[in-house]
Amino acid sequence: MTQFEGNACSVVDGRVCLSVERKCGVVALMGETNAGKSTLINALVGQKVSIVSRKIQTTLGKTVGIVVRGGSQVVLLDTPGFIVSGNRNLELSEKIIWSACRESDEVLLLVDVSRVDFATSITLLRKIDAAKKISLVLNKIDLIPKPKLLEIASMFGAVRDLENVFMTSSLYNSGVSDIVEYLAVALPSRNWMYEEDQVTDATFEQYVSEITREHIYNYLHQEIPYNCKVEVESCKNQADGSLRLVQNIYVNTQAHRKIFLGRGGRKIRTIGTAARKELSQLLNKPVHLFLHVYEKRPDSAEKPQ
Repeated sequence: MTQFEGNACSVVDGRVCLSVERKCGVVALMGETNAGKSTLINALVGQKVSIVSRKIQTTLGKTVGIVVRGGSQVVLLDTPGFIVSGNRNLELSEKIIWSACRESDEVLLLVDVSRVDFATSITLLRKIDAAKKISLVLNKIDLIPKPKLLEIASMFGAVRDLENVFMTSSLYNSGVSDIVEYLAVALPSRNWMYEEDQVTDATFEQYVSEITREHIYNYLHQEIPYNCKVEVESCKNQADGSLRLVQNIYVNTQAHRKIFLGRGGRKIRTIGTAARKELSQLLNKPVHLFLHVYEKRPDSAEKPQ
């Protein structure tokens, strides 16, 4: 094999011009709730594209993260956590999970090895189409001894053939590069789906709203349901280089609105301060954040607080 084989090349003015083969593919991250999928996708991309919260089911849709390695573009889909349940409220999450699986070229099945019971993850593995390529990612390996890791890997390998088994601690960025290197080679030859410098398909408004939603869940972990919604009302760059950002938060009931506000507006100020600090860091500029809380009611004429 010559050094040029597998790549397109041409001769211009007596010089050999080599063009790198383009590869691109979609990879679905699947797993139970709180397995660390969002943390892993952020580690793979190298920056925050998916919110992380201890509250289960915080990934409400398919979050896209994009990684470029050499001539390969890896499109990662972060999906909601898989739950074995007959709850009709989780039907949308199920549809999103299986839609992502169908459109993917490969699946990364993420397993939190610190769990006691792996029955739900085994059920998920069995439900995935037998023709789909699957790699197992054993996450949070820093929490258990190595012999136990091998035992868990054997348990999943006995269910079906796996392309690879990766051992990671995505919180500490350990083993993450091995996944990227594998995917960059394994994906099919195909034109890229996104621009080279793009790291997510989310709009700016969606991105900043997700950051605020993360801080809502982290601060109001027990009190607020999943369908709290954050929308950008206005966003304007200021003459001094800062950003003025106004966001509306919509909740189901007046009781939820009171929880958000807290006594004298203390809770909403705490959430706003935390979100503002992270947004300023991520956007690399001062952010002036204003949060308004409304009950979801079309005829509501309440003034924002």
